[in-house]
Amino acid sequence: MSKAGVFKHLNRYLLRAFSRDENNRAETGIGVLIIFIALVLVAAVAASVLIHTAGILQQRASSTGQTTTNQVATGLIISQILGYDTANPPEAGGVMDLAIFLTDNTGGSPVNLANVSVTITISGVTVVLVYNSSVFVDIASNGTTNLFALGAWSLLSSSHKDKTSFGVIAYFDPTHSLTNRYPVLSPGDEAAIILNVSNSFGLNISQGMSVQGQVTPEVGNAAIIEFTAPVAFDTQVITLQ
Repeated sequence: MSKAGVFKHLNRYLLRAFSRDENNRAETGIGVLIIFIALVLVAAVAASVLIHTAGILQQRASSTGQTTTNQVATGLIISQILGYDTANPPEAGGVMDLAIFLTDNTGGSPVNLANVSVTITISGVTVVLVYNSSVFVDIASNGTTNLFALGAWSLLSSSHKDKTSFGVIAYFDPTHSLTNRYPVLSPGDEAAIILNVSNSFGLNISQGMSVQGQVTPEVGNAAIIEFTAPVAFDTQVITLQ
């Protein structure tokens, strides 16, 4: 019965309720009671539906908010970028190798470096690099006395004919989550993405040259690469960013 019908019958019963006929008033009283109970039941059902719907909407909103928060928090941060100039004296050469040190964004989810892409632009030329699992070194346990003397660098040289690869050096790995097949960067870890500029671009980074790019994970915020090389190179290892 529609609301209009309910109120129509209620009005009829109310008119009869004020009738002087005692039988009519008795029947009307029972009818009014039945209609009142029906209205209460309808209101209860409606309230139950509203509460159920509100619960579903709240759960969906909570789930969406959690997903959004996770996506915003997840990402990569560049702690520093080091370059290596093989020339002697350094001023006579240019940066051939780059080591981009990364940490996981605080509060975010782990990032699998095997699934990130590295985009770099130098002198108007843009390259996109992907992970090569054969170029992986773990120095988290034993360390190294010369980062740029590690054997992994030779695998990125022009002799390997692979211009679109980057490698990973596990630099600090208390969670033991960084392996060659699954280099997962967890909160608290630090790793370096390494690449050979000369092999990928056919040139070195010279004094005063600008470099832009980013390290982009599957989910979350990209780490921005943006620096201008010093106007003079006085050491072989150069802090660029």
